[in-house]
Amino acid sequence: MAIKKRSASEKARDEAIEAFGNAAEPLLTSPAVSAERGIPVRPSVTPTLSDSRDKGTARTMLLRFDEDRELMDLLADVAKLEGRKKHPMALRALRIGLEQVRDSYE
Repeated sequence: MAIKKRSASEKARDEAIEAFGNAAEPLLTSPAVSAERGIPVRPSVTPTLSDSRDKGTARTMLLRFDEDRELMDLLADVAKLEGRKKHPMALRALRIGLEQVRDSYE
């Protein structure tokens, strides 16, 4: 079996990968070495967000339907009737429903 020499392009690719790894952001806290591996180590300080986002006004939310297949199908059906994709339709339905709930408290 012959040893294959690396071409210049392979060397350049490897150097680019190495440079990318070296330029990566360092960890905010260094990992603590624990004598026992079973006990997770939590940082003593919660790191702040790296950008100017405010935690109180999140832009995303994960919505789980759990076992409510009927609700998933209803969303798909209504979105199809309105000519929308499911995500914009879900946002519209959520807004309408939340406004009705808020109005019921007034």
